[in-house]
Amino acid sequence: MRYFAWIGDLFQGNLGDSIVYRQPVGDLIAGRVGTTVALIAFATIIIAVVGIGLGLLASLRGGWIDTVITTLSTLGLATPTFVIGVALISLFAVGTGWFPTNGSGGGGIDSLWHLTLPAVALAVASAAYLARITRASVLEEEGREHVQTAVARGLRPPLIIRRHVLRNALIPITTVMGLTVATLIAGAVVVESVFALDGLGSLLVRAILQRDFAVVQAVVLVLVVAFVVINAIVDFLYTLIDPRITLGSKQ
Repeated sequence: MRYFAWIGDLFQGNLGDSIVYRQPVGDLIAGRVGTTVALIAFATIIIAVVGIGLGLLASLRGGWIDTVITTLSTLGLATPTFVIGVALISLFAVGTGWFPTNGSGGGGIDSLWHLTLPAVALAVASAAYLARITRASVLEEEGREHVQTAVARGLRPPLIIRRHVLRNALIPITTVMGLTVATLIAGAVVVESVFALDGLGSLLVRAILQRDFAVVQAVVLVLVVAFVVINAIVDFLYTLIDPRITLGSKQ
């Protein structure tokens, strides 16, 4: 009965009241969702630029560059996020004093400066994984017949890479990118706790420890909805990348 009552209130925009903070849950989430969104967006940019860039560099150059990038990506995948976060704080915050150790800043450039280390910590493992996927996808496309035909016709290498290699390799890259961004929502819980950020992740952790069930339900609901929306966006991007793919098609 309580669950159905909660569902009914949910459709009316009422997420309940926090038993700890003594205020509506919606207000708590609204005041913290901006930090989490900014953190995930910043980390997503880092993942896309670094992951795809390193993957392309490794697949197109080969040799020792490929070996170095593959080794670094393996280390990035093997290192837990909280270890990377603590290492970044020790090196760039405590050691050099270049970056702040906690807080999300006062807005604008200050917020960007405060979120740099958390975004890097959140992005390392995902960027390493995306680099490996990009490398494998590009190498696979380079060996296909239509690419060899384009080479035989004497087309310029940048044109071949852009039109025949990279565009066809974007499907697995986009898939991994979408899943990665979705998993960042869960990873933000750890990063926000390490860097003392006042976002949804830290709110969820405190609510669990304080048994504030209304807040836990609401935050989990927001995270699940965000996960579904991101996957829907990825499905839509498929149709833009490859016109042969149609939404709702069984093939």
